[in-house]
Amino acid sequence: MSGRGRGGGGGRGQYYKNRYGGGGRGRGRGGGSGDDSAGASQQQAQTGGNRTVKDWQQLQGDLERIDRNQYGAYKQLLGSYNHIQPKFTLSIDYVQGDPYASPSRVRAVMPWSETNLPDEYFQSDARKIAVCDFVTRVAADFIRTKHLDQSLGGSGGGWSGPKGGAFNINACGQEVLPRTSALISNNDTIELRFTTTLPAAGRTILGEQAWQILGVNLVELVQKALLHANLDQQKLQQHVLSVERQRGLREQLASHGLIAFVANGSILPRSSGASSRPMDNAVPFQSPKESEVTLKLPNGSTVQGMGIPKGITLLTGGGFHGKSTVLEALELGVYDHVPGDGRELIVTDPTAVKIRAEDGRSVTKTDISPFISNLPGGKDTRSFSTDDASGSTSMASSIQEALEAGCTTLLIDEDSSATNLLVRDQRMQALIKKEPIMPLISKAKALHTQHGVSTIIVVGGLGDWLTVADNVIAMDAYTPHNITTNAAAIVSQYPSVVHQDEKYGSLPLRKFQVNLSGLRSPFAPRKDFINLRPQAKDPVSNPAEAESGIDLSALDQVVEVGQARMIATLLSKVAEQTAMSHLDLSALLKALDGAVGTEMCLPAALGDGELVAVRRFELAAALSRLRGLVVTC
Repeated sequence: MSGRGRGGGGGRGQYYKNRYGGGGRGRGRGGGSGDDSAGASQQQAQTGGNRTVKDWQQLQGDLERIDRNQYGAYKQLLGSYNHIQPKFTLSIDYVQGDPYASPSRVRAVMPWSETNLPDEYFQSDARKIAVCDFVTRVAADFIRTKHLDQSLGGSGGGWSGPKGGAFNINACGQEVLPRTSALISNNDTIELRFTTTLPAAGRTILGEQAWQILGVNLVELVQKALLHANLDQQKLQQHVLSVERQRGLREQLASHGLIAFVANGSILPRSSGASSRPMDNAVPFQSPKESEVTLKLPNGSTVQGMGIPKGITLLTGGGFHGKSTVLEALELGVYDHVPGDGRELIVTDPTAVKIRAEDGRSVTKTDISPFISNLPGGKDTRSFSTDDASGSTSMASSIQEALEAGCTTLLIDEDSSATNLLVRDQRMQALIKKEPIMPLISKAKALHTQHGVSTIIVVGGLGDWLTVADNVIAMDAYTPHNITTNAAAIVSQYPSVVHQDEKYGSLPLRKFQVNLSGLRSPFAPRKDFINLRPQAKDPVSNPAEAESGIDLSALDQVVEVGQARMIATLLSKVAEQTAMSHLDLSALLKALDGAVGTEMCLPAALGDGELVAVRRFELAAALSRLRGLVVTC
């Protein structure tokens, strides 16, 4: 039994374990990041706490010693190395078992006093988030400028040629968000978290190239990104002040009876559908006089712009005149933006949720009875489930699930909605007597008066909405006009019967249980999808079979792949928390211990450096789209 037994020190199993660094065969390119994340946690557990801290020369010596060894010898680097000038600690937390596996993860931790950054920068979460976001961008720019994100030998080296060597930090978009790529801990250290594919020729360690990455390039990067003297101090200060201004404006909305504010001079259009940067030569935003309000900035100065009041607001106008552009700016006004983005003085109710139709989505025991009842076959819409929702049922479910999570502002665009859930005109009411759908137009007033939930809706061809609107803004060549008075006159001139429900109806309150047994760890390869693959790989590939996972493509407020990866990480934590009992959303959020939300710094215990904060609404939306979710009502 000695050749293939599980125990002992020999046999083919031990040979492959030694050769490939403990992963065995099959842990290469096809292994997937989900599997490796479990290994990362195990390595961190083994190397954390009481591990020995070595000096910097030892790092060079270790790399010289393992040079030309088999790839698995890289795991001997696990641990910490102290650099003297500047003073910081390199922590190697996870080492990949194969050059094709998920990258290794390292951290550079520097005492705050060593950076000479002003202490005022850690006096609030807003400032700490802004500083960490800024240094992440500096590090990312340095990596791109020096081409450190490129692998050795390009792609033409073949199996035995040089590979690996790519060095990366989480890339940022236009939003300033809490990230695990840079963290301030206990106001006494700041750390940067990187990934690197440790270099090899075939599966033979290239120690000299690894030293260039870890012992030379990383040191230069730390100096550029963390030492105050090497930073553009004026830009850093502007970055911090800009975030504080946006936070201050957003906090004033409720006291002014507003759900959104768009400052005069803002640039709303983006340069293209593939870029979130501002458009050159775009028309600056200018509020209509009837809608103009003045808000205070933290420094005591003021800013003027268009205020959108609580209630029901219609954004209308001709095609291509900018009404959807305004809505897109508002849906991302829940986040802070970088200086120069053009939208850094556009703020929205932080609980605002964009709603759209989503044919084919999964729905689990959601109460959609305010909108849909009396379905054929007597299907219960107070606890509605389907694996293939229609446009109307998907949209009704998304509204109810957003309300369940605490949403107080709905953002809707006619173009991406199920029309039959938005409106049902008088002629169709007369023609079709047994219609199970009660449209939103009949519920919006009651939703606001009973639950304090406002609606902003883009309307181009649904004139009945003028009957229920409190505020009507028309876009003309990207210029807004307040036409509320004109709209009221047209409603009087061309009256129509719009049924209004006095009561909105019930809100869902579900308890969740997530079971991920038999699946690899959830992983997001892109911002619109989370992979949930079985541990046992099907030997026969079926091209007709759908990709297994959670489709996030309808969640327009997920703006970075790091947010999708955060949701994937939180799904695993939800599975742990609900293993023994079902929990409602409030209890779940409490159990996740500060890992949800964009107002506070993320906890350092989140070991991955590629995570970006998400709101509870996006987490709840992903949970609700999880096929196989167990729910009690």
